[in-house]
Amino acid sequence: MPRYRVQFSKEGPARFLSHLDLVRTTERALRRARLPLAFSQGFNPHPRFSFAAPLPVGVAGEQEYLDIELEKNISPKEIISRLNMVFPEGIRVKEARPVSDRAPSLMATLKKARYEVEMELSGPLTNSALQGCLDSFLALSAVEAATKKKDRQKTKDIRPGIYRLQGKVEQKKVVLEMELQAGSSGNVRPEEVCRGLLEKCGLPVLLQTCRIKRTGLFFEKSSDSRESGRTATEE
Repeated sequence: MPRYRVQFSKEGPARFLSHLDLVRTTERALRRARLPLAFSQGFNPHPRFSFAAPLPVGVAGEQEYLDIELEKNISPKEIISRLNMVFPEGIRVKEARPVSDRAPSLMATLKKARYEVEMELSGPLTNSALQGCLDSFLALSAVEAATKKKDRQKTKDIRPGIYRLQGKVEQKKVVLEMELQAGSSGNVRPEEVCRGLLEKCGLPVLLQTCRIKRTGLFFEKSSDSRESGRTATEE
């Protein structure tokens, strides 16, 4: 069956949708767009589609990915046009292209995600002091973060999953850019990095003002370049 990889953004009011809400919203949009959808089997068939990675409530996404299976081929421009007419405010389809039906799933090839994080300052901070904080943080051999699974709290070392971290001071806030591990092999959340910066090097920020945007997803390079959203080797 024809399969299409769709790039979209989830911003503005749509960033407050949970992943489950986004799934429901997407299913309604696909039906309303009257695309030639392929459906699952069983008593309650659903359109066949899947996302690269969930976005937490409140987190915006600039370059998100969605795979859709259809019964027949259709112009990518037609897919973009139809979906943009029915998606709610804040969700915008930017690109659609065919991929091989043998291509691995988005989640299976996802390797890392890029984020932009803004936080208000709780005290004075210069760019040179911020850089010193980031350098000392990245020099750590381990950074423990608490996780909760099945009502039990555990810790994990997130340092191996922090691939890039840089930032700047703008007026009374800090703006950080980070590339973190994502996908089936494990996930590092930007909130964990921000908490680590506060605990390990005393970064003077107000964690409760943290505002996060996911600006990119990077995938393992496929033998067919059309089968990836953006490959992990692209910078």
